[in-house]
Amino acid sequence: MKKFIEILNQKNIKYKVENDVIRVLDNLCFYQPCLKSLPDNLIIKGNLDISETKIRNLPDNLIVYGNLNLSGTEISILPDNLVVHGELNASYTKIITLPEKLIIGGALDLSFSYVQSLPESLTINGNLSLQNTYILELPETLAVAGDLDISSTRITRLPEKFTIKGSLNLGRTDITKLPENLKVDGSLILASSKIKKFPKDVQVKADLDLCYTEIRKLPDNLTVNGNLDLSGTQIKKLPANLRVNGCLALRGCSTINQLLKNFKATCISLDLSCNKIKKVPENLKIQSSLDLNSCKIKKFPAELTINENLNLEDAKIKKFPAKLTVGGQLSIEQLSIERTSIKQLPKNLSVGGELNLSGTKIKKISSHFNIANGINLACTPVKKLPSNFTEIKNLCINVTKISRLPDNLHVWENLVLCGSKIKKLPKNLQVGKKLLLNYTKIKKLPENLKLEEGIDLRKTQIRYLPENLELKWLSLDLKKIKNIAYRKNCTAKRKTIFAAYLNGEYKIFQNKSLIGNLKEYERFVNQRFLDPQAGKLKQAARDCVEELQKKIRIN
Repeated sequence: MKKFIEILNQKNIKYKVENDVIRVLDNLCFYQPCLKSLPDNLIIKGNLDISETKIRNLPDNLIVYGNLNLSGTEISILPDNLVVHGELNASYTKIITLPEKLIIGGALDLSFSYVQSLPESLTINGNLSLQNTYILELPETLAVAGDLDISSTRITRLPEKFTIKGSLNLGRTDITKLPENLKVDGSLILASSKIKKFPKDVQVKADLDLCYTEIRKLPDNLTVNGNLDLSGTQIKKLPANLRVNGCLALRGCSTINQLLKNFKATCISLDLSCNKIKKVPENLKIQSSLDLNSCKIKKFPAELTINENLNLEDAKIKKFPAKLTVGGQLSIEQLSIERTSIKQLPKNLSVGGELNLSGTKIKKISSHFNIANGINLACTPVKKLPSNFTEIKNLCINVTKISRLPDNLHVWENLVLCGSKIKKLPKNLQVGKKLLLNYTKIKKLPENLKLEEGIDLRKTQIRYLPENLELKWLSLDLKKIKNIAYRKNCTAKRKTIFAAYLNGEYKIFQNKSLIGNLKEYERFVNQRFLDPQAGKLKQAARDCVEELQKKIRIN
């Protein structure tokens, strides 16, 4: 108990000790594996996280009013009187059995544990995850208030009377039959299972995933309220009056030509990727998106309108329709060595979302294109951006020959220049989230950059950081930046710490993440580390600030 109390004091965690009972009034998280045991009669008013620690046993009379996280520990037995008012995460543990009177107020995660059986009267008021466990059967009266995941288990049958209020995942199991009148309030996932027949009386409120099953026929008048995935199946004919209120996925179907013949299904989106079809069927009516990734498509109808996204990545297109309208994103990215022969975009192209041309042979971007939502020109022969190009959501020109950015460029989210020919950034450049400059010859950052995320300066010629730079992370070559001070390999966890003078304060970064000023960094360390590691990290930060102060005075 003495060592435990010392840790609480060091972390400034509020607690009370009465009659040998320790009441911890805050969340208690151990990020270091040095603690090997917890004291008996422990009550945690918040969450208790001992994941990845060396603790092998839980104390008797343990009560946790929040969540209990044991993931990745060597714990093999739970106390008979354990009470968890929130969620219990025992994934990746060596627990074999659960106490018969285990009390859990929320979800239970036993995935990838050694658990072999469940208590007969088990009731879960959240999700129950049993993925990759050794369980052979479920309790006949099992009640789960959320999702049930038994994928990749040895379970061969479902109880007739069990209840579930969320999604049911039976993927990669040997279950061959579903219970009569099964009602699933969420999604039903049967992917790669042994089920061969889909019952007429099954009710599914969300997605239905049948990919890579041996199911060959679906009932007529089937309505799926979410997505329907039939990828890799041997179904030769879609049921009459099929309605899918999400995406109908037919990826990699050997019977694709038979499925598309007289296609009358109603769906919001259609995924035909990884098929050998050579043309888009004339009778397709797509309300939203169409995915033709890695298809043999070479020809389109004269006119094509897609209300949302059109994916043509690695498709063998030779010519676009004269009039192509895409309401969302259009991607013709080429990842394979054998690229599409398309060298120009149609004059009447209209794209409402991002345009992805990565890896294509397209050489020029016309100024009349509306690409305000973003364009990806990575690894293309494009040499110049349109002159009217000033505001855009995302711009990616890495590994291109583009050598100049427009003046007053405003990128709302991400600007990716890595490996490009850009040598100078516009003086009034604005970037909202990320700026990636690695492997360029850029020598200077503009003033007044304010990013929600960060900048990658590795392998650039930048040597100084602007003092008014605002960001949350920074990747750089420590030895090349002149106005920082750093320490490497701090503690056994090999943390890298560096200090930079930004916006009137000495800011501390750990690895590449900005933590805050010196006081904020010390508070951060106290919450996550114990002595002597905590002391070494705080001293390294102080040394960095002291060294940087001397550098600034000299310059």
